[in-house]
Amino acid sequence: MAWARRVSRRVFLTASAGTVGTVMAASGAYALLGRDEGHDPPPTPSATPQVFSGGTPTPATLPLARGPADGYLALAPKRLRSGQREQISLALFRGDDPVAGEVALALLKDGQPVAGASGQVAGRGALELALPALAPGDYQLQLKSGSLSGQAAIPVEDGTLVFVESDKPIYQPGQTIHLRVLALDAALRPAAGQVTVEVSDAKGIKVFKQGATVDDFGMAAVDLPLSDEPNLGSWSVRATLGQRQGEAQLRVERYVLPKYEVTLQPAKSWVLAGEPLKGTVSAEYS
Repeated sequence: MAWARRVSRRVFLTASAGTVGTVMAASGAYALLGRDEGHDPPPTPSATPQVFSGGTPTPATLPLARGPADGYLALAPKRLRSGQREQISLALFRGDDPVAGEVALALLKDGQPVAGASGQVAGRGALELALPALAPGDYQLQLKSGSLSGQAAIPVEDGTLVFVESDKPIYQPGQTIHLRVLALDAALRPAAGQVTVEVSDAKGIKVFKQGATVDDFGMAAVDLPLSDEPNLGSWSVRATLGQRQGEAQLRVERYVLPKYEVTLQPAKSWVLAGEPLKGTVSAEYS
């Protein structure tokens, strides 16, 4: 298991009967390791991986062993997003050598498949898993290749993107903060729904909460009038739409705009049409 520890320090799950498998969180992804009993884990091949989609591999770049696979490695995002296409990286082994084989992936909810992909993997490659509009929650990612099988729990999140911004970065006491929210779906089209905007002051005290309806352009706007004696410092803004959130920072400070003067001294008091205007520009500020 020393090879597995180099991938991650956390072990979550063992694969189904007939194989010894491990699921780990590794750099924002799940690594699904499978191996027939009685074999040591293989080292990761150092050659450049193949990448393919829909079961159409690129020309082979690795010498492949003969026979069925007795081990596999699958890497998936730590979280899948509803309505998105996610890449699942795969590698098949026989002993210490890469091998070609058919791989089938399925995303399960309560034991029922809700999305799937399959294709031929020539040593190393990837399958594209197209997710429909799914409810957020916990799902199971299942892999099968010949006699090998394994599955791991993986969450699915709402694919909506939420952005929130203010009309300027710094406000003075007594001014009004103008906030705008932009909501997009997984295809970057305007998303509909009810957004909740919350603002916390520099001491972490929630001073504002208001709901707003996102319009047909995916936009919503709210205003927050500041008091004359607010807590000065960095304020945080959070916009929530369903399970998705967007955050922004702004500052509330007392400040005085700098005073400055700009003067122009022309070389002469008149010029002809088309003649260059020459002179001296000076600026002073305190």
